[in-house]
Amino acid sequence: MKPIPILLVLALALTACASEPARQEAFKLEQNTKFDGRTLRFFVKLDNGTVASVNTNEDVIEVLPGATPLPGHQAQAFTFLKVKTEGTSLSHALLSWDPDNPADYLVFGWWAEFVGQHPPRMSLADAERFALVDGPELDHGIVPEVPVEGTATYLGQAGGLYRYVPGGEPGEDIDNIVLEEYQGTLTLTADFFDGTVKGCIGCIGDLVTQRAHFGIILGGEVEAPQGTARDYELHLASATIRDDGHFVRNRVILRHPERTVTRSEGYWGGAFSSRQDTDGNPRLAAGFSGVEFEQSDGARGEFFGSFLGLSERFRETGASSPLPEGSGRPARN
Repeated sequence: MKPIPILLVLALALTACASEPARQEAFKLEQNTKFDGRTLRFFVKLDNGTVASVNTNEDVIEVLPGATPLPGHQAQAFTFLKVKTEGTSLSHALLSWDPDNPADYLVFGWWAEFVGQHPPRMSLADAERFALVDGPELDHGIVPEVPVEGTATYLGQAGGLYRYVPGGEPGEDIDNIVLEEYQGTLTLTADFFDGTVKGCIGCIGDLVTQRAHFGIILGGEVEAPQGTARDYELHLASATIRDDGHFVRNRVILRHPERTVTRSEGYWGGAFSSRQDTDGNPRLAAGFSGVEFEQSDGARGEFFGSFLGLSERFRETGASSPLPEGSGRPARN
């Protein structure tokens, strides 16, 4: 299926610094998908309280093979476009599912809602932006069985949008902004006795800039190598594991071996799975992270995205407990 050409105005995109209360509100994990083995419904609650939705039967403009780290799963990547009188929904979903048990699925995605705007020319700066992670094992209505002792390590992937404005540039004109997609390796360590979890994105391997999900917005080729994300490390400060298996912390420390980071302000958090590996630990952890930063040379930027980490035992064996009772999801329009 051939994508519909869309020209997005990127000037000033991703420059606004949301307040901490706004970040906390946007951080909530909630149901954003419904999948029955054939049709994926994808939806978000907008700032005005209404629900915007798309589905794979009516609103897909591109379908590509997807890569998933989940054992026994297959994956597809969907790009959605829905044009309405009141505005435009542009979104992407990476769907990972067990073909023998479609109730075992996980969706990673992003959503840009262009209120009052229509193709071919829309401003990402004025859109409502969402990063989304959803699936029955992350259902906010089911409390996972998190151990009360021991530790577990989680390894996986992280990625999202990366903005960089080189030092010495007088403004954030479209010609100065580096706006790319980043990907990197996630490492998490959970100490269940202390009830904490911490981690890093980029401490193993390098962050890379490449087009995997945002090509319809950013174009087909990675540009502006001076703003490469390589060698940055996003250190996710220790967060308390709550009784519901969620964790959140308003602290992400950005480091680089050759650049002096003078300010980094960020947040991160997520949830543990309600399914256990054969050691009795949650089989995965998933969530979001974001950090804005400034450097001594005047450069500034932002990382914003999501992550998924699998437990060491689940990666080794691919075996886990079934979904708990009550994890079925009602249909939603």
